[in-house]
Amino acid sequence: MFFWNSNNLEVSNIFVIINTVAQLGYIATQLEPIDTNSTPNWLTHVVAKTFAGIGVLDLLHNTSAAYYKGVPPSQVVQIATGVGFAAIASMSDWIFGGCLVYDLVALSVGQEGSWGRLLGGYAAGIAGIVGFRNYF
Repeated sequence: MFFWNSNNLEVSNIFVIINTVAQLGYIATQLEPIDTNSTPNWLTHVVAKTFAGIGVLDLLHNTSAAYYKGVPPSQVVQIATGVGFAAIASMSDWIFGGCLVYDLVALSVGQEGSWGRLLGGYAAGIAGIVGFRNYF
């Protein structure tokens, strides 16, 4: 936080990367299966997956602000964003998947033009993937 507040985004990004990787690693490898009959278990899933989801948003935003300020995303970045989010959503439950949809909506609101519209379309598509995966 000290580096972010002093506008040293390159250094703060190191801590954002560590935090996001740690959060994603925890929900992927250490978090026991969800038990909806156990309130503490269910709340642990909600908190851990929400923190991981916000970590993804922080990672994308801070990396962009630190290294690519004012640079429009290339076509490769645009495609990789859609494919990456779709791949992660296809393996996610509704809690983390919902956070991914939130991330894309938040990113789309902060963008202008076709990139913002594409992110909004990705959000709708990811919501469909998460809904389909968790319904069946």
